[in-house]
Amino acid sequence: MTATSYASPVIRGEKMKISLLFSALFPFFLVAAGVSRALAISGDKSAAGKSLVGESWENLSIAISYALMARAMLQSFARD
Repeated sequence: MTATSYASPVIRGEKMKISLLFSALFPFFLVAAGVSRALAISGDKSAAGKSLVGESWENLSIAISYALMARAMLQSFARD
């Protein structure tokens, strides 16, 4: 016996858009984190605890959440 779950096409479409957005933008954030580390002063130990991938993933998540909040706010203003 297998368990399956059904998601409506709208929810699946939204998940697909977010997945595509993450996969398209992740290399840019990875390069940006690498460049910032390469240019950082060697005495700066603030980013030493995080991995490069973890730091870029965190920054990407923050950027996408801000973009989604801005989109929702613009859509709410358009309804008024």
